[in-house]
Amino acid sequence: MKLRDEKAPWVERDTLVEASPEEVWEALTDEDRLEEWLAPDVELDPTEGGEIAVRDGEDERAGTVETIEENERFAFTWSRPGEGESFVEFTIEALPGGSRVTVVETPIGPTGSAAGRWTSRLARLNLVIRFAPVA
Repeated sequence: MKLRDEKAPWVERDTLVEASPEEVWEALTDEDRLEEWLAPDVELDPTEGGEIAVRDGEDERAGTVETIEENERFAFTWSRPGEGESFVEFTIEALPGGSRVTVVETPIGPTGSAAGRWTSRLARLNLVIRFAPVA
């Protein structure tokens, strides 16, 4: 089965963070933590079938949570009003001294878009996790 059209403008980025998969998971699935690195206003119901809404000024995306595998995988679809959907998948891999976080965004259909600015967002995620207060 072919998972991705090689001609489609999909985006894949990853980053290494000095944090456990549990710490990364919290940063990916907690609304307050998401607002530290993804966008200033995030609403998330982190359950399969739950809703996600991300607002950054005039840029707004909304979608549905597709997959929750705690500390390993988080996936959702999202789109801007009037535009096609894309599928976003985060995977977390435990490594000695930290975790690898990979995000892949793939357009769905001919009008989907995968321009999620993931390089800058993952850089902010890395900073947020690195400087998070210890509970």
